[in-house]
Amino acid sequence: MKTIKKYIACSLFLLALSGCDLTALNENPNEPTDDVDYNMMDPRLGSTLRNGLSIEGDDEQRVKSLMIDFFAQIGDGGGQSTKNYIMIEDWSRRMYKRVQSNVASLNIVIRNLSENTGGNDYSNSLALAKIWRVYVQMTGVDFFGPIPFPTYKEVEDNPPYKSVKDTYMEFFAELDEAIALIDKGASVPAFASSASDVFYGNDMSKWRKFANSLRLRFALRLSEIDPATCAAEAKKAVESGVFEGVADNATIAPVANGDWGKDYNYTMFQITWASPINLTSSFEKLLTNIGGKEFPTYLINKRKALTGDAGTPLSAIHPEKADPRATAMFDPGYNSGDWKGMPYALSPSVYNEDVKYKKNDYAEFGYLIKNGAPYKNRPYDIFLYEEVCFLKAEAALRGFITGDAKAEYEKGVRASFDTWGVAADVDAYLASNDKNLAGTSANFDDQAGAGNTALEKIITQKYFAAFPDVSFESWNDKRRLNLPRMDVGIDRNELYYDASNRDIKDPKNFIKRVQYPEQEALINKAEYDKGVQLLGGPDNVATPLWWDKNKNYCTSAD
Repeated sequence: MKTIKKYIACSLFLLALSGCDLTALNENPNEPTDDVDYNMMDPRLGSTLRNGLSIEGDDEQRVKSLMIDFFAQIGDGGGQSTKNYIMIEDWSRRMYKRVQSNVASLNIVIRNLSENTGGNDYSNSLALAKIWRVYVQMTGVDFFGPIPFPTYKEVEDNPPYKSVKDTYMEFFAELDEAIALIDKGASVPAFASSASDVFYGNDMSKWRKFANSLRLRFALRLSEIDPATCAAEAKKAVESGVFEGVADNATIAPVANGDWGKDYNYTMFQITWASPINLTSSFEKLLTNIGGKEFPTYLINKRKALTGDAGTPLSAIHPEKADPRATAMFDPGYNSGDWKGMPYALSPSVYNEDVKYKKNDYAEFGYLIKNGAPYKNRPYDIFLYEEVCFLKAEAALRGFITGDAKAEYEKGVRASFDTWGVAADVDAYLASNDKNLAGTSANFDDQAGAGNTALEKIITQKYFAAFPDVSFESWNDKRRLNLPRMDVGIDRNELYYDASNRDIKDPKNFIKRVQYPEQEALINKAEYDKGVQLLGGPDNVATPLWWDKNKNYCTSAD
């Protein structure tokens, strides 16, 4: 097999960061090189699956915990300005570069597989590379909007920005091609060693379901902008075969070797650094009272117990009833024993400075300790069966596919209860008409009252099931549907948000995207200007993406 020439595909933004030095890129043991016969049989390429995710070290903290989690309001991990919709240049740049470099790396693989087979059928390897390339692209386009993605079909010195619409249409086409490749049934495995496939161990039937489940996710993303394509692609996904159970879940284990950033990161942040990641006021309201189960008074702060202390016991400040998963997800405050949520988007000058808002007084992530020890090797959830159930439930409810919305909803709830170890409570939960503070009950048939529509139930449960690792999808749902019900941030970027508007039913009160890194405008201005034109509005956090039509499905009274 001959080798290919260097694949020069990076924006001028990347040129500014690294000079587009593909020599350095190629010498990285965690990236593909062009000086070997790369056919995806080399186990080193397995790291591309890991590198395409913001799950380790600095990038996980800055992009996931301190940006996406803030935007989705699933956890409050500090007083950084991103919570107030004021971006931090270095953090935005990290995400931009990560997406671009990993797409470029996968392009090398795809081009080599397409052009240099040496008589072997590497259909499985090519299919996997295409599927993962689509996944990585998704994280970039849903974060920034139009973004320059280098194509594998030709060498581009400076790839142009591509519209969100065109990128999504490319997603569907690439998934078609990938599934067709898998269906060829090639005998050559995707990787020489199944251990290199950190998700599915060379099981292409599971990658096929992953691809179809991605298609279903993408289809629903278009629900408000292109219902016809949404329906057609959702139908195709379901008929071709999506996740059927938890055995199909896509998860990835951390390296968990004690090195910096290699343990499960939330455990590192909260346990190793002794800095709590708090329950938010929005999440507290959604979890309170729904399902009607009495709040367990035996709850303690397990993090404090790690020090040899008996553990801070639950105080009198907690709901009378809560979702059974709530107390598996969150422990009482480290100092206070209070089980309450931190008000959303406090000013950095107030957060942890004002005596009322000390982070150790608020409920914190509680699942990070297992059997009395830090849970450093907890797998990261990438794509779960329960999400697929809720996607199918929404699609059926809204007539995009035929099916039983209630049945899919209940399958999703049951799977989530299994995940959180509270399966014994699920039957009573699904029959309960007790409503949370947004007005939403768990019983699908009970749709009386504000905040209690079938769609609000589905997205609320999808939000619970996404906690904590799939919060990107929670943010996507918030932008697409203005669901679930969330608090409007107390302190937001005054350039784009009216402080007097506190209406939770106004989708414009919530962050829409992350603006491009500043250096892109400075160094790649011609293409950057085209990207902003494709965006359809100014390059700021209040401009919605193509699929976000500022729709509101929230009917909550508060």
